[in-house]
Amino acid sequence: MGSSSTTAVARDSCCEQSHDVARDIEDEGETFGFVHSMDSFTAVDGAGIRCIVFLQGCRKRCAFCCNVDSTDAALISTPKGVRPGTRTRVRDVLDGVLRKNLDYYVASGGGLTLSGGECLLQPAFVKALCVGAKALGVTTALDTAAAGTPEEWAMVLPHVDMVLLCVKSAFVDRFIAITGTSHKEFELSRRFLKECDARGVVTWIRFVLMTNPSGDERFEPFVTDSEEELRELARLAKSHRCVRGIELLPYHRLGVFKFQELGLTYKLEGMSTPSREEIARAKRILNEQGVDVMC
Repeated sequence: MGSSSTTAVARDSCCEQSHDVARDIEDEGETFGFVHSMDSFTAVDGAGIRCIVFLQGCRKRCAFCCNVDSTDAALISTPKGVRPGTRTRVRDVLDGVLRKNLDYYVASGGGLTLSGGECLLQPAFVKALCVGAKALGVTTALDTAAAGTPEEWAMVLPHVDMVLLCVKSAFVDRFIAITGTSHKEFELSRRFLKECDARGVVTWIRFVLMTNPSGDERFEPFVTDSEEELRELARLAKSHRCVRGIELLPYHRLGVFKFQELGLTYKLEGMSTPSREEIARAKRILNEQGVDVMC
């Protein structure tokens, strides 16, 4: 076969692939999910300027949650038979937000971050959003504490540039106390990290630093600043090639009023936020273990 024929075949194949991608995006534009809220212009939760979509729903009941109204706890204040959140199509996000601000996202190396709630509880919606965002030329990130199945991860992760994985604790007992879940959820988060590693997805471990300088025994099950905890966290990070470092998130009280609005008990009432010295100490311990730290 001559070179002109080869070129024509290659061109036809390329056109077919382009049409396939266009059809996929068109089909996925009608995919819908349930959204808690959106922030179209932020410089956190990934590189550059980003649009963050907070998805509705999470089975965990983290003691420090700042978006408890985006978890399944919101069911208690929702009329029976009504699902919390706003039913949103993929095209509503792509056309209504990303396209409008595309120049800012592209110029800054930013893009779309999917958060929550727990974004991985809506894998088809997440996949469709990521496919559409990447077709627009922007990066994609997941802010997650892990959920779902290996089959769902295989559907989503090929379209994700970065994972921000919130590791509640390096130890199972403390993980259970913080999240109100189980050993099964702890193991699932570790399996998800291994899946990110196997797929080479750039990952940052997020870790909420909680201290207890007063020695209040109420807070001991939740405290995460012990040297043992931080060393084990560093070991977890270093055992996965995909992990670029640890982002320390000092505990704060910004979500307390949401617990009050929902009539929920806030288990950390009275806990103080970490001091500069306590944050610096945690960072030093992690650095000494050879882990990059962002805080």
